[in-house]
Amino acid sequence: MAQNRPIQSQFPTATPTQRASAIRTARDGLQKQSSELTEATEEVEPTPVVVAALTPTDVSPPAQRATDAIASPRPPKSKPETVARQNGKPLAGFRAKLAGLKSGSRTKPVTVLHIGDSHVASDSFTRGIRRALQNEYGNAGRGAVIPAKAFKYGVADQVRMTSNGSWKARTALRVKEQRFGLSGVSVATRSSRAKMTLLSQNGTFDWAQVTVVSGPSQGRVVVSAGGVEKTFDARAASKGSKTFRIDAKGSELIVRGGGGSRIEVLSWATGRETPGVRYVNFGLIGATVNITRRFDPKLVANDVKAIAPDLIVYGYGTNEGFNDNLDLKRYAKRGSAFMQSLADAAPQADLVYIGAASGLRRKGKGASCGGGWKEPRRLGPLRDTVQQMAKRQNAAYWDWSEAMGGRCAINQWASKKLAAKDRVHLTSRGYARSANAFAAFLMGGDVTVAQN
Repeated sequence: MAQNRPIQSQFPTATPTQRASAIRTARDGLQKQSSELTEATEEVEPTPVVVAALTPTDVSPPAQRATDAIASPRPPKSKPETVARQNGKPLAGFRAKLAGLKSGSRTKPVTVLHIGDSHVASDSFTRGIRRALQNEYGNAGRGAVIPAKAFKYGVADQVRMTSNGSWKARTALRVKEQRFGLSGVSVATRSSRAKMTLLSQNGTFDWAQVTVVSGPSQGRVVVSAGGVEKTFDARAASKGSKTFRIDAKGSELIVRGGGGSRIEVLSWATGRETPGVRYVNFGLIGATVNITRRFDPKLVANDVKAIAPDLIVYGYGTNEGFNDNLDLKRYAKRGSAFMQSLADAAPQADLVYIGAASGLRRKGKGASCGGGWKEPRRLGPLRDTVQQMAKRQNAAYWDWSEAMGGRCAINQWASKKLAAKDRVHLTSRGYARSANAFAAFLMGGDVTVAQN
């Protein structure tokens, strides 16, 4: 079995004091949980996940004008066993970009794309990571988010989204067709009275854009931002997607149907033309990596190129770990192939794989953690598999379970109101604590890599 070996990260242009506060906060919090806890009852994040028996996370192209669209590229060829990253240490490139933000030598944003399951879907985990990085390096805007009312509990940090009129929402969990982009959702209408509104709760943006399905049966979409309104045509000879952008300062983005033909929105985005961090999250409640089989490679490639991530974070594994019949080889093949397709579309990006958080159940087989709770028997081997997936792609690996204190740690977290009673999800305080630890890791904590 592979052993873990910590390697001190390379962060050549940043001084220790530049990230000491965030790292110290995270580490102290994880090591001294009991002294910092209060007895106040805390609400659990409303993101229920289906565990066991499951079958099947920067939209600013250079010089892009309001009337332009980003064309859908050909889907990249997947090479799951090929090392796609630069021949350097994991996260070295990403951390150098963060250092550039801190020193002032980098003038454009650093963007993170985080994909996964319910921990990611409604910003439960990713909210805290985003805020920690933006507090340290600056805020370059929200970036891409799911459309309004795409699914229950479908919310996004830093924005408020509403919709009116006739919209039909679909998700890759329920529609067994290869028709989705990276968000895994779509909302569609034929009505000119249908409207979606995104209101920034984090200051003004400098640009806004919307990504829609394109094709012979698609129609026009009306986009308004910062007092500028444009009508774009989503018709095309073949199916794909188009991303339409408006360069205008504002705090409200409105998308309306053009009337007549259908429009299908995959995501929308806002951002700032300023140095800082954007943190984009796309996930589905109850998802496994198998959900990516319902993503259209052309649409995904267009999404990744529009987002232009500098880091891609893999967050699938919670639901798979509760499946006692999980085929680890098949899981690794599927997950590695999908990550490689994202890496092919974003050669500038580093990669990080997250090993599943501590999770327990009462039924089924598994090692006892006390109180009648057991760790699912495939959860530990799944973490080992994810770590090996990271090694094959020269990616970083972060073990969420170890950051919590080990495989049975969620028992203690639940007793201290850091985790929900289901021993799968965390409370808002637990997610915040985990987010601080992961953000500290990204900013320069020890990198754990697999060694034979």
